[in-house]
Amino acid sequence: MSALLFLLVVLFWGAVASALVFKLVRLIPVAIGWRVALWLVATPLLFVAPMVDEIAGARQLEALCRPENAVQVHFKVGHPRDLREVHKGHGTVQGRLVPISVKQVDYLDRKTGTLAATIKVYSTEGGWFSRKILHGWGPWFGRAQCSPHPGQVRQWLTLAGTI
Repeated sequence: MSALLFLLVVLFWGAVASALVFKLVRLIPVAIGWRVALWLVATPLLFVAPMVDEIAGARQLEALCRPENAVQVHFKVGHPRDLREVHKGHGTVQGRLVPISVKQVDYLDRKTGTLAATIKVYSTEGGWFSRKILHGWGPWFGRAQCSPHPGQVRQWLTLAGTI
């Protein structure tokens, strides 16, 4: 169903973009050949314009989700049950095209209280189109959140220094 909705939205926006460019090109006082050429160039640009921040935002989120950016293991632990999980507050990653929020989870050694690992969970609502038009359906391109699976966390904590 969502694929059909996506196709309908794409077709509708393609028709709207083509009609808008056609009306704008008609107002330019140049030869008909130049108008057609301008219409052929401007229509795809206007068609893709609302999704540019979606695509760039998805790439920025994927870059943040790489293990070297999302996970820091400070020392090896014998067993994950020796750790205490501490959830830090939410924040926003600065300097990104789309709003990307980050939540940090620290793993502390139960005996000493020292920081064993830090894991960052990144999430986004998508670009302008997803936030304003789709109202919370999530991003059209890429994923909405990246967080490690509990099994991955245990593996990282017992293999410190290999990440």
